Amino acid sequence: MFGKTKFEVRQAEGYRYIDLADSKKEGRTLVLLHGMFGGLSNFDPLLNRVQHRSVFVPEIPVYSLEKARLTIPELANWLSQVLKEHAVKQPILLGNSMGGHIALQYALTHPDEVEALVLTGSSGLFENDLGSSRPKRYDREYVKERASLTFYEDLVDDTIIDEILEILQSPSKLGRLLRVARSTHEHNLEDKLNQVQQPVLLIWGKNDVITPPEVAELFCEKLPNATLAWIDRCGHAPMMEHPDKFAARLINFLETNQCSRNNEEQHEEDYSHH
Repeated sequence: MFGKTKFEVRQAEGYRYIDLADSKKEGRTLVLLHGMFGGLSNFDPLLNRVQHRSVFVPEIPVYSLEKARLTIPELANWLSQVLKEHAVKQPILLGNSMGGHIALQYALTHPDEVEALVLTGSSGLFENDLGSSRPKRYDREYVKERASLTFYEDLVDDTIIDEILEILQSPSKLGRLLRVARSTHEHNLEDKLNQVQQPVLLIWGKNDVITPPEVAELFCEKLPNATLAWIDRCGHAPMMEHPDKFAARLINFLETNQCSRNNEEQHEEDYSHH
């Protein structure tokens, strides 16, 4: 969703992807996982700022996988297959919304195959999203109202509305979307988060109404090695709304596996350490 990516898109069997991973780039491969209504272009602002690093972005094939595989555990299995196909070992998984949920599930089922996690607006505990309820009909006004919940600023334009309507007006795509949405609500990970031993950076919008601040705080409390970074005047997709701040926090975490306080920016972002 949100238009076409400006980066080169490659085609594999059953999915598309962006690959900025090669031996000349820095560090472990950073794997970016978009949300349920998301797509490759969601990460364009971030990719512009981390091109010096090894990055791999698969497009999660919600609308082409067999329906039986449209659950969080099965999507984590799909991710495992994809990473093996591309010889991505010990990745740092960065997930937004549903992508964070998949990243957590992958870390739980493949604990020795993940170096670290970065979660932003992740589902897995509680989320209030467009797929959680089905109105009698979808119209432009309703879609704009719901889609606008993603952002603090008004970033929803006609292109975004058209993309969402195209999905919602397709019985096949809508059915798949609702199946995934149901899994994100049913597959609660609260009781399993203490098993995630990797360093985890939580980057959260203070104004997120889909996964509100208390969700971030609960993640930070339950994950044994988590750090929470807030971004003010920001909604559910911080990497899109505030890519500079997001990239700065991400790069610092990748270099140190922790987010330390920055006195110069403390008035804009607060940090919690667990």
